[in-house]
Amino acid sequence: MNFFLSTDLVIGVNEALRMNEHLAQMSVQKPGIIYDANVEGSHYFQDVLKNLTSGNTHAVLYRNEFPGEPTYAHLENVAEFFRGNMPDALVAIGGGSTLDLGKGVALLMSNNVPALSLKGFPAGVNDPLPLVTVPTLLGSGAEVSFNAVFIDEAEGRKLGINSRKNFPKKAVIDPQLSMTAPIESVIASAMDSLVHCVDSFGSIKHTALSRIFSVEGFQRTFYALQQNQLDRAESRLDLAIGSVCGTAALMNSGDGPTNGFAYYLGVKHRVPHGLAGAIFLKEVMRYNYLHGYDKYAILNPMHSTPSPKEATEELLEQMDELYQQLQIPNLAPYGYGEGNAAEFAHNASEALRGSFSGNPVEFTEESALEVVFQLT
Repeated sequence: MNFFLSTDLVIGVNEALRMNEHLAQMSVQKPGIIYDANVEGSHYFQDVLKNLTSGNTHAVLYRNEFPGEPTYAHLENVAEFFRGNMPDALVAIGGGSTLDLGKGVALLMSNNVPALSLKGFPAGVNDPLPLVTVPTLLGSGAEVSFNAVFIDEAEGRKLGINSRKNFPKKAVIDPQLSMTAPIESVIASAMDSLVHCVDSFGSIKHTALSRIFSVEGFQRTFYALQQNQLDRAESRLDLAIGSVCGTAALMNSGDGPTNGFAYYLGVKHRVPHGLAGAIFLKEVMRYNYLHGYDKYAILNPMHSTPSPKEATEELLEQMDELYQQLQIPNLAPYGYGEGNAAEFAHNASEALRGSFSGNPVEFTEESALEVVFQLT
């Protein structure tokens, strides 16, 4: 059994106001700061940024206005910006896309090569600049993962830069930074965390240790969403811990069909990754249960019966209620119905066969069609 997580992790309310202390501990003299333009309206973020710049007068700032997930071309442009005024470390503040951008820039600062040459799983690369991630949404897990998603516009695919050298040196997680995010973004990000937990739990590559993180992450996130009190810092802390747990589990096991579907729908229709995963999660779980997989009972902390079958059914009923509460859509708003369900299932299967192969029961193109039909 192998388990890895290589990021120093700090979680706490108002922790981002102590960023200068964290940078001083890392002996950072000239940080490059990449921040998400979407958080500029937050007074708390402005306090955090003011603290950072007043304590680091040589800091180099980049305001990330790029909509959605970054492309390799955008990564090149941002890397070129920082090469003109080279920092000795990077701080990325924002959602998952901005944190991924920080990982890519950190790697390109020490590897002067075209960004596209690093796509996939690059080998023989130099160590990146130290990176500190400060998430403003809680669920993607980008703050502690080595994966960084980038879109190859020519191929129309998400490929990313995935090197274990990409691990951030430190993640500073402060729920206060997420308080002004649109509630739909908070929910989508939390649903992303649920996808990570469920996919990793059921993965054929799971271990006993990775499952501990899958279960803890699922239960914390699911409970926070059920309570419908996401305006409370305590709920955001649960989302923060759930995010870290889900991502740690996913990195140490593997993904499944839900993540595969989400990537395909996300690229095809520019659907935020968390929402795209949410659309499929419940029906993938139901498909697995109907085909003999009843271990989801372990994810249900409130089950009142010792029967795995009944406990799994109870969890799926709770999922139905949660989807109604959160108004998670099906595929109809994206133009899919019975007439083109087979086309969607075929294309997703062709593009993401690797994700499908991680499922705990056999998952084929016919399986994908069965799931898609339930969503049209």
